[in-house]
Amino acid sequence: MLFDPAANLIRAEPVVGLPVIAGDAAVGQVCCDPEAFADVTTLAGGLAAPLLDPRLRGLLRLVWPGTHAQARLLWGRRVQGARGDLAAVVGEIVGVPGSVLRRVTVRCQDGQRGGDPVVRAAAPLAVLQAEVARLVHERAAEGRRPETVLDELLFWRGAGRDSVSLNEVAWLVSALTAAVWDAAHTARAGVVGWLRVTTQAVVLGGVRIPGGTRCLLLVDAVEPREQPARPALRALRWLAPAAPEGAGATVARLLGDGSAALQQAA
Repeated sequence: MLFDPAANLIRAEPVVGLPVIAGDAAVGQVCCDPEAFADVTTLAGGLAAPLLDPRLRGLLRLVWPGTHAQARLLWGRRVQGARGDLAAVVGEIVGVPGSVLRRVTVRCQDGQRGGDPVVRAAAPLAVLQAEVARLVHERAAEGRRPETVLDELLFWRGAGRDSVSLNEVAWLVSALTAAVWDAAHTARAGVVGWLRVTTQAVVLGGVRIPGGTRCLLLVDAVEPREQPARPALRALRWLAPAAPEGAGATVARLLGDGSAALQQAA
């Protein structure tokens, strides 16, 4: 995977002293405390992930289909028109041009040697976030008609009482792009997670974690039926690259439908 820091880290090499946080209770607590558990991609120069509060979740519901049938109705022709070119699919659906994705891929391939393994694993997503942030600010100044998810996020971000900032839109677009790209490129690696770093000493599950500690946050734990996961955790799972029922899986299934249709036509 390219943009999934947790999967990249586990595949590459184990990191001594990297706490692993799993389970609905612990992970849910982390999701509700983004100030103490910051996005580790900030170590590689990226943007910090915002708290997935009701504003952002509501905005996502406006721009992303809730079922496969809706996705096929909205994007089926675009996916077929792209003819298997994933960069073109991301451009048509999410709104991040293929040239940006190719530039990110080349930069990440050039920087995959040596250095801190945690920062190296987080670097692809950090580079993507920086590129998307620049794109979002440029697109906002253009005032385009809503055609892609990015354009619709910009159009709807001021709806309601609370506006969503351009930086928050950039993070959402980065997460959606990463989810689509990784889910369509590779099979699920068995881990859905994010890297976090503590900005201060915190107590989690009775254990004190010092400030400045990098943590591997596993978000694909099974939810107990009697105690559903918190909304922020459910949203983070949905946004995680290669999540089996998430944003990436939606587009990956459309790509699979398109491949099957092409094979039948041949």
